[in-house]
Amino acid sequence: MNFKFPIFVLATILFTACSNNVDLAIDNPTSSIVTCHVDSLYVEVPPKEVVWVEMGKGEHTITLSNDSVVKMDFQKSVYMVNPSLSQYLMYESVYGNSPISSAITSKTVNFLGLEIDGNYAVIEDVVNDVLWDYGPRESLPEMIEIEAGDRPALLKLMDVNDFLERVSQYEDTEEEVESEMSGEEILD
Repeated sequence: MNFKFPIFVLATILFTACSNNVDLAIDNPTSSIVTCHVDSLYVEVPPKEVVWVEMGKGEHTITLSNDSVVKMDFQKSVYMVNPSLSQYLMYESVYGNSPISSAITSKTVNFLGLEIDGNYAVIEDVVNDVLWDYGPRESLPEMIEIEAGDRPALLKLMDVNDFLERVSQYEDTEEEVESEMSGEEILD
């Protein structure tokens, strides 16, 4: 069964009403199975999948496969657990032409050994508050509806696979533009 991050929005709405519940989205962006323990519960996460674990608010222990232990007092309704210790890149996608200030401070970040300047944040902790609207392996919508006063923007979290796919799409688009500018036709 394939569980993806689009459920974050629904889960946040549904589980906010259940004030004593905490949902953990245990993500695996790698190509191998990743395991961990949430308290005494053994969790196995298939490659490029998410496994959801529900628990009560309060102190819990996450034990990684390398026997590292993270104790945390879980008080929010949704968290992402990163048992593979992977790096994720969060950015803001702005819709429309309205200039807005970014929700993410502009700075230079180191993501996968690359220095990237801009409005990005690197997420790499074992336990992370869910601050984004769309998670890894989840496409952003082409359009969004906003109410007066809403920000015309969404926060997106990319894993290494999303990042490489986006870079590849950008390079393909650049090649198309260069070919069009030189009068060449692109053949698929």
